[in-house]
Formats: sequence, C-alpha cells, structure tokens
Amino acid sequence: MINKEAVLTSIQQPMQRYRDHMLADLKDWMPLEDAARLLLEGKPIVYEEYIPDFRPLIKMMELIVEKAGGPGWDWADPEIRRVFKEVAEGNIYTLFSEVIVDMLISIMKRVPVRTVVEVGTGPGTVTANLCRTMVENHFEQVPIVISDRVPFITQVGDTLRKAYPSLSISDFIWNVRERAPEELTKKLAHPVLLFERFCMPYTGYDALDTIAPLGDILIIVDDLSLTGKKYAYDQIYGKIGSQFLLFEKAKHRLEKYFTFIHACDREAAEAIHSPVITFTLAVK
Repeated sequence: MINKEAVLTSIQQPMQRYRDHMLADLKDWMPLEDAARLLLEGKPIVYEEYIPDFRPLIKMMELIVEKAGGPGWDWADPEIRRVFKEVAEGNIYTLFSEVIVDMLISIMKRVPVRTVVEVGTGPGTVTANLCRTMVENHFEQVPIVISDRVPFITQVGDTLRKAYPSLSISDFIWNVRERAPEELTKKLAHPVLLFERFCMPYTGYDALDTIAPLGDILIIVDDLSLTGKKYAYDQIYGKIGSQFLLFEKAKHRLEKYFTFIHACDREAAEAIHSPVITFTLAVK
C-alpha cells in the first residue's frame, strides 16, 4: 500500500518552486491566447510585444496555421524541426522537464520505489537529467525502464547506458495505443513510479487504460483543461491532430485504477490565469 500522504508531501516543494517560477517569468498566460486568436484571424504578430518565453510557442502556432492550411504537417520538415527544437529548449519546456525530475526524486526519497518507468522518452533529454539526478542522490539500485513508439528508443537507451553505467536502464518500443509488451512488464518490480509526457494529445484518454495498470504512482505531464472551454490555442493545435483533453474526463478514467487523483499545479495555473494544468498525480 502506497502512503498517499507521503507522496503528496513530496511534491509540495517542487510545485511551490514551479508556481514561483511561473509567476516570476510569465505572470499571465493569456497573452499567448491573444496571439493565438490573432493568428486564427490572419492578423500579423509583433513578436516584440510578447515576453521572450512566449515567442517560440507563438512561432510554433504560426507555423501550424501556415503549414496546416497548405502542404500539410510533417514532423520531418526541417523548418518544423527547427522551430520545435526552439520550443523544446525554451524556458517553459525546460521548466517542465526540471519539475518532473524534481517530483520524481522527491517521491523516491519518501516512498520505496523499486522501478521507474518513462512513457514517451523521445530524444532522452529529460531521461538524462533524471539519470544524472538519480546517481547524485544514490538511487542506483532503482532500475529505469524507458519506452517510445519509434525504434530510435534503442539508440537513446544505448547512449544513456554508456553515460550512466551504474544504472540499470532498459528500453522498449511501445505504442501506448496498445498493451505494454510482455518483456517490459516482466522488468517491473513494484512499487512502480511511472511518468508520461505529452503522449495523450495524440493518443487520447484510451492511453490511460494501457499505462495506468503498470504504475503504483503515476505522473501525467499533459495539458488538461480545467474549464472545458476551447481556446484559440486549442483550435490551432487541433489542426495537427492534437486532442482537446479535460481534467475531469482523465480523472474519471484514472479512477478505475487509482484511489487518489490530484491536479498538482492547479494553484499555479490559477495564479497565471491558465485554463489548463500540466501535472496530474495518481496513486493506487
């Protein structure tokens, strides 16, 4: 049985630091929505009117409007890859990455986690940060399982194993629209601390039915709407297949597997007038 109070206590400081950063750096999320509305209306964007942290996100939305209305969207497009790299390396997404690692390590300090699982590893940037921090905090005894739907995950795993030889790192190809491979599930020793990053916009709520059974503690890093209202930002990302997701619907799905679901950054979202949360915690 997982001590829910211990888990909740462990994320308090990471969430407070997240709130402080968001208030200090962004102050208000709504100018980003204003930019999205202008783009949908076909009006020009004056980038100097927006804080630097917002500019890569606005560039990405501008590109979506341009490409989705013309030749179509292709993640292999060099221009798309370049702008996405700017977004991924920007302060906002860097903060997301730092916060998730902070949360994971804080939980591991208070709960006897025996396996860490990452769903949607991508290029492994966040994973490398997690590995480094685990070594610094002497968590070498906790194995890490990483996964992604593309074969490139094998190369990511090889790179991480060379960089962090004291850690046990296993990689698996896993499309979360399907059940986890048996080889992956056999690697799991419970309690399992599982985290997922930005998969649900392209897989929908059904991914929770394949992910949730594996974890004893689950952290979802996805934008989930608290209000149910679609904004211009959502309409733009909908043009490339990104689904509009509601916290309440995700919570209802998670309640089949977990006894405790918590919107971790609700206070931060309300402080900067954001209609979405990014971090959701579930505990069995």
